[in-house]
Amino acid sequence: MATKEKGAKCTRPTARVGLPGAVAFSLLIHAGLFLLAGALVVFNPTPKKEVPFKPPPSIRCPKMPLRKLKVTLKKNSRPRSSAPIVAPVTRINLSDIQLPILAGSGLENRFADGGVGGFENMPGLDDAGGVLGSGQTIGNDLEGTFYDFKRNRRGGYTGAGNRTYKEKIRYFMHCDWKPSALSSFYRSPRKIYATMIVVPPCSSAVAPAAFGEDGAMGRYWMIHYKGALVHGEDIVFRFWGSGDEVLSVRVDGEVVLAACWDTVQMEMVGDLWQTHSTRSRRYYMGNNRAVVGDWITLEAGVPREMEVLLGDNGGEACAMLAVEVKGVEYERNRQGGPILPAFRTSVPSRGLLDAIYKDLPVGEICLTNGPVFSDY
Repeated sequence: MATKEKGAKCTRPTARVGLPGAVAFSLLIHAGLFLLAGALVVFNPTPKKEVPFKPPPSIRCPKMPLRKLKVTLKKNSRPRSSAPIVAPVTRINLSDIQLPILAGSGLENRFADGGVGGFENMPGLDDAGGVLGSGQTIGNDLEGTFYDFKRNRRGGYTGAGNRTYKEKIRYFMHCDWKPSALSSFYRSPRKIYATMIVVPPCSSAVAPAAFGEDGAMGRYWMIHYKGALVHGEDIVFRFWGSGDEVLSVRVDGEVVLAACWDTVQMEMVGDLWQTHSTRSRRYYMGNNRAVVGDWITLEAGVPREMEVLLGDNGGEACAMLAVEVKGVEYERNRQGGPILPAFRTSVPSRGLLDAIYKDLPVGEICLTNGPVFSDY
């Protein structure tokens, strides 16, 4: 058995691991470089070069020469004139024409004068509604609205009488003449348009008839007219009027005349307005004595709002509205009063004059003279 030499050191054998670790580290570095190079190649592609656009060569279209058309005209190319056609005409004298007479129809009186004169007496649009107004406006007139105090707003009869009629007209006048004050009573859908307020003494049923309201039976009714008061020149005037039973006038919301029947003047108007003229209630105009209103000044062409109120409780009705221009002397009638011109917004037609003259007292109002309140 061998023995160790004296003084020799005993050493343990060690494993040689240095070479494999270095190899692994080197492989990791190479792998990282490989990946980095691959990323640069994959994610950074080489940009493509843009190819410039070259348009195709233009194509020339050949031009075709245009030929002018030559038209030769003959000197005798005008159309021949045709000979006029002459028809024989038989002349007829108007005196030889005879119109058939329709007995009992009333037409025999209309054409009694013959020729054109017979047509002048036929009623036109402006007098279709009678003395209270027409069914068609001419632009410068007063529009009338009809109220019946015997019926409610739906047309049913309520049995209201004279007391309701007076109370509601008074209430209307003291409520600034607002239609809403009469909203519970019947109002006719039809309107009429008046150029004059001259209603000679007649049946009270003329008012409902003018509006086609036969159901009103000619009593306890009211008409509210509205329009513009305008004159072509400066003018100072005042109204004269008489009413059976109610006649009142407002200008720009102020009462300038209240000419109701004597016994109801204070009952309906009260202290709302009083006349300032000593000539009031001295001269007859219609079936009542005329009341004199306040002086009114109009500037040329400047319109002011005008309202007229008429009403009656039945029997006979009347409404007369005249004008006195300041500084003008008028002819006197047999009563000693002035014959004043009627208020009018247009020259009345022949048919309207005939309808008024039929029942108009002589010498109490003039229909053909005086100012026309219009700026036309």
